[in-house]
Amino acid sequence: MAFPRHIVEEVRARTDIAEVVGRVVTLKRSGRNLTGLCPFHNERTPSFNVIPEKGIYHCFGCGAGGDVIRFVQQAQGVDFMTAVKDLAQAAGITIQDRPMTREERQKVEAKADLYDAVEVAARFMEETLLLKPEGEPGRDYLQTRGLSSETARRYRIGYAPEGWDRLATHLQRQRIPMELAARAGLVKRSERTGGWYDTFRGRICFPILDERGRPVAFGGRILPALEQQTEGPAPKYLNSPESEIYEKSKTLYGLWYARMAIQRKERVLLVEGYFDAVALWQAGVEEVVATCGTALTAAHAERLRRLTKRAIALFDADEAGMRAAVKSMDLFLDAGLEARRLQLTGAKDPDEYILRYGAEAFEEQLNHTEPLVEVVVRRTLEQEGAGPEGQARAVEALLPLLRKLPELVRIEMSNRVAGWVGMPVPQMLEKIGQSVSPVAAAPAPTRWMPNKDLTHLLWLIIHHPHLTGAAVMQADPAWITDQQDVLEAIAALCAGRALPDVLAEIRNEEVQRIMLKITSQPELYLESQVSAAANQILIRMELPHVEAKITAVNAEISGCANRGDTSSYSDLARAISSLYARRVALRAQLRRA
Repeated sequence: MAFPRHIVEEVRARTDIAEVVGRVVTLKRSGRNLTGLCPFHNERTPSFNVIPEKGIYHCFGCGAGGDVIRFVQQAQGVDFMTAVKDLAQAAGITIQDRPMTREERQKVEAKADLYDAVEVAARFMEETLLLKPEGEPGRDYLQTRGLSSETARRYRIGYAPEGWDRLATHLQRQRIPMELAARAGLVKRSERTGGWYDTFRGRICFPILDERGRPVAFGGRILPALEQQTEGPAPKYLNSPESEIYEKSKTLYGLWYARMAIQRKERVLLVEGYFDAVALWQAGVEEVVATCGTALTAAHAERLRRLTKRAIALFDADEAGMRAAVKSMDLFLDAGLEARRLQLTGAKDPDEYILRYGAEAFEEQLNHTEPLVEVVVRRTLEQEGAGPEGQARAVEALLPLLRKLPELVRIEMSNRVAGWVGMPVPQMLEKIGQSVSPVAAAPAPTRWMPNKDLTHLLWLIIHHPHLTGAAVMQADPAWITDQQDVLEAIAALCAGRALPDVLAEIRNEEVQRIMLKITSQPELYLESQVSAAANQILIRMELPHVEAKITAVNAEISGCANRGDTSSYSDLARAISSLYARRVALRAQLRRA
């Protein structure tokens, strides 16, 4: 459902944007603005601005900006509806939804109960690991893996103690129904006794968080001493089953913690294991996520695309890791991600590499990534063999991939593949449907950019609408701009509407970005200068239009004289006289300024 406009406006009005942004960014006062290091790109000099009195933020470095709702969306990766609901709840604003059906209400209540159950389980495992004597085996194991207690606290790592029903007993004491715990994958029913027993036992457990930071599932690594059990070898890793609140194909481990670093560093590192993600974070590499015991999916790639355009895949060095790299190539391309691969030498995975060689060595390895498409092409050629038949099969297998590549990369890789298999380049290009001499791409459309006068006028209207509104609304809109979005925004601001509400309704993203940038500029005029400055700008905007009309009317007068049209001449003479008088008056006002 869509929220009524007045609800959204009330949420903006009753939310302190400085307080919300300040939870993520360290802000310092700079005049009427607050500044800090942008959370959405990597910078050393602050270019991120918050303008509390206008309720907006803007970064001069990367262009990010908007109102407090947009900040929550961008910082937390949630949609508009979720951001509004969260801010409304914090501000004490009640949003009246339409009456839910019985089925809808049951689903909402069931999900809420599941979230509660998993949260209770997460706290139990955390406390067991960090505080209780039975958590000592887990603490000892984390120490052998090189993970500190600080890291464990940050990632809410826990320990599921040995014993059949330790968690089940705790959940029952907390009044969590066992049927509900079973739906969350926390317990199972014994077919022999009919009683309940824990799903996770003797395991280090990694809570998997959703986009709002809520635990929804667990990944559990059994302690090495318990891998060989009387019933047979236990699986090294055990993952929660899917539920109403957990879909493996849409969830990435660590994304809740890594989101800001991914945006700031403009890249994401994709690993396969929970320990890999946590170890890299501890080593200072914060932009890292892992799949939750499943292969990369299109939904995973799409979630990453919203945060960055660059992905570095750290698949294991074994055959399974290579297959995963090849399979993921199409997903990265479909999502529009530039994918690279890092092959670590001397260790089977990032966790082991960090433990053996340290953080600095890993950072150095990040300078030696290679395009994932090259890995896929090379592997395909190796698999199909070096003979003519093998090379022909390799080319056919690679055609779908080559066709998906961006144009420049496609041409480069086609040339290289042609060289490797001994095929003439024109023939290779023809096979993938690329002309030998590619037609130059059409130039990108010219971006809208206001001139100095319009920039200054917008600044005045944004910051002093009560002093400029009357004069601006009397002006002919054609003098100001031909951008309809800008004219509508000017009218709304002059009518007294709040800037965040006006910006949210601008359809053209480029116009929205420029308006934000103008708002964030340092003070251009003192309040005592505002009215005079606005009038002068409007005069300078009107004058070219008067000049153009004078030229056009003079041309018509010449035409009348040539045709002997005396009936129209008198009307045109009066018009030109009025235009000359207006030009004189405008020029005089400029000289007096």
